[in-house]
Amino acid sequence: MKVIFYAFIFFISGSICSQTPQKIKFQKNSTLIYFFPKESKTDSFISTSNDLFYLVVPDSLKRSIAIYVENGKILRSGNDSIVRLSYLPGLKYESLYVIKETKDPGDKKLKKEFEFISLINGASSYAKNKMLVQIINKNEEKVVIENVYIYKN
Repeated sequence: MKVIFYAFIFFISGSICSQTPQKIKFQKNSTLIYFFPKESKTDSFISTSNDLFYLVVPDSLKRSIAIYVENGKILRSGNDSIVRLSYLPGLKYESLYVIKETKDPGDKKLKKEFEFISLINGASSYAKNKMLVQIINKNEEKVVIENVYIYKN
């Protein structure tokens, strides 16, 4: 009986003096841009089998970035955050987000959404087997992300 009484007192004192769990809150960071391969484990080779990339840009930064690609072109896919990096030797492309206004048939207001476009920007002077991808913040005029990929068949 004494053992049960002491065990009961021990557990009650432990629960009374224990600390309450603290909550950890996470805040979404809207200043980060992500560009990385979807399936590849390495960051240096591109072929026709692993040409899909994640490109995640927050809406607050879409107006102020430009993506320059030497010896390649970024093409949009059906998914909003997945793009295709196509190898085009000797050409330089610029990709950016523009605002597209569409009118809903039942609504009189114009709907504004971002559209990803790629435009030719001249001839490339970079090595033929390498692709340079630069994401530039146009407001601050600085390179945010710069990656070099080696093309291999």
